[in-house]
Amino acid sequence: MQEALRAVSWDYRGTLDQIDGRLRVMCECITVDGGCPAPGFSIGGVTVVEILEEWSTDYLTHHLVVLEFDSNPIGQFFRGRDLSLLAGTNITSSGLVVQIAGRQSSMVTFLNAIRKAVPVERITKARSSEGMVQTGPTLQQHRIIKVAHRHGWYEVPKKISIRGLASKLGLSKSTVAEQLVKAESEIVGGFLKKSR
Repeated sequence: MQEALRAVSWDYRGTLDQIDGRLRVMCECITVDGGCPAPGFSIGGVTVVEILEEWSTDYLTHHLVVLEFDSNPIGQFFRGRDLSLLAGTNITSSGLVVQIAGRQSSMVTFLNAIRKAVPVERITKARSSEGMVQTGPTLQQHRIIKVAHRHGWYEVPKKISIRGLASKLGLSKSTVAEQLVKAESEIVGGFLKKSR
């Protein structure tokens, strides 16, 4: 991840092929210094196969790159040819965004493996889409609500204060208060949508 973040971003452009379980994709690597890893560079099961094109804008250099993923950890999920990465998949300093489409069972398998490998903050689904992907509070909000419920925040009268929750969670009072309101809004919004 640190190696990848020497670039401004890596933006997925399309899937090229799958050879013996190794997935080949085209990405746009955007850098400030023009320094894109050279063909043959490999790290964590990902190899730069070829740089197809390079061009510069005012402050950035763009590299159209072919990457190959070993069958583990990524390629294995695409063997069935029923799962596809979508445009919008990218990695930046804000984190990794993965957009996929395909058979529900294959998406669940892929998402469960991602959750085991890296922390996942949020999983969303396309607008107006029904499916298996969770919506609602982020994982941090879920943790805050769980601790709040366990310690009597939702009882009348409250058995714990915001200060007490913040202390138990190791967070600031303002963060706990803000995240509680956001999580409760998500939960109530979801409830009202279902009751229409």
